[in-house]
Amino acid sequence: MLLSTPFPPEEGIGNYVYNLSSRLAKRGHEVIVITRGGLKKQILEYDKFVVFKLPFLMAYPFHVDIHGIFVNKFLRRLNEHLDVIHVHTPLTPALTTQTPMVTTFHTPHFTDSYAIDIINMRSLLTKILGVLAYRIEKSLIASSKIISAVSNGVKSNLVEHYGVKREDVMVLGNAVSDIFLEAGHTITRQKDDTMILYAGRLDHGKGVLDLVESMKTVTESIPNAKLIIMGKGPLLSRIIRKVAELGLQKHIELRGFMNHKELFDTSLRASIFVLPSYHEGLPTSILEAMACQLAVVATAVRGNVDIVKHGETGILVPPKAPESLGRAIIYLLEHPDLRQKLAKSARRLVEERFTWDKVAERTLAAYNAARSEKSADRLDSF
Repeated sequence: MLLSTPFPPEEGIGNYVYNLSSRLAKRGHEVIVITRGGLKKQILEYDKFVVFKLPFLMAYPFHVDIHGIFVNKFLRRLNEHLDVIHVHTPLTPALTTQTPMVTTFHTPHFTDSYAIDIINMRSLLTKILGVLAYRIEKSLIASSKIISAVSNGVKSNLVEHYGVKREDVMVLGNAVSDIFLEAGHTITRQKDDTMILYAGRLDHGKGVLDLVESMKTVTESIPNAKLIIMGKGPLLSRIIRKVAELGLQKHIELRGFMNHKELFDTSLRASIFVLPSYHEGLPTSILEAMACQLAVVATAVRGNVDIVKHGETGILVPPKAPESLGRAIIYLLEHPDLRQKLAKSARRLVEERFTWDKVAERTLAAYNAARSEKSADRLDSF
């Protein structure tokens, strides 16, 4: 497994790789995870698999290429012991290897750069990096025996913006941890009818400022409504200022980075989960909320629409529309029967399609296809 995010995992792709690696290791496969580290190589062990954190220097805009030198050198040493390399984008380096490769696009960085508004220097650099990433993403596509995506929306982006044939992309899907599935099966804890939850990175593409603004509308109609924001990221200080400017300090609580237990406990208490992002791959946060029987409000963007069916498993609203977001939240707070109906339907969807056993089966099929050069169009997607 090759990825570019921290270990221990702090967000979606890291959690995806952690859970998939654990599931494959339990089935008897030997798994090695490679990710970014500091100036020196580190070796860690997790649940019967090994993590190598290779040297990484933040020499923008060449940091991905420089990291790639260390990654490719490391892979050459391991080459004779590897059966397959599974790359998890975005921002993983291009590889020079003869080992069969499977590349999973969790989110295409080049495509996502279109959705970023330039509001400060960081957002400008992120937008520029999206353009620079296109070269690396195209190289990974050319080198891969199997190209995969976590959602149908990401698959469509690969076809439209990267020139990949639709029949050559396998959709692997995403899943939720067993702890969410087990506890969400029978909710014994009383839900708080006024609690709204956001959990995720506090970054430009997540729409958290829109959510904060929407709470002004919400609290005018429902004065005791409260929003819990769990996560960390570069927008934290701006969010704090926005909350103060709108006078919402009594209604919005910023809890910072959430460990697994804190997220789990809060998810069991909340009644509504909101994800107001501008782009997604296939968000784990929504799947976890659904497993815990929360009613979901999400923006109608790629990834979200794969799992949130309007009026069936949640409510969809346009992106970058705080007023529409606020009205949807108010409607759900005022209609507990609808909340319960949406939550139960969403829970059934997760049980049927989004478990790690199912994702592991599809992933192993992709590995076998990469090694046998079987075409992706004959593989089952979720």
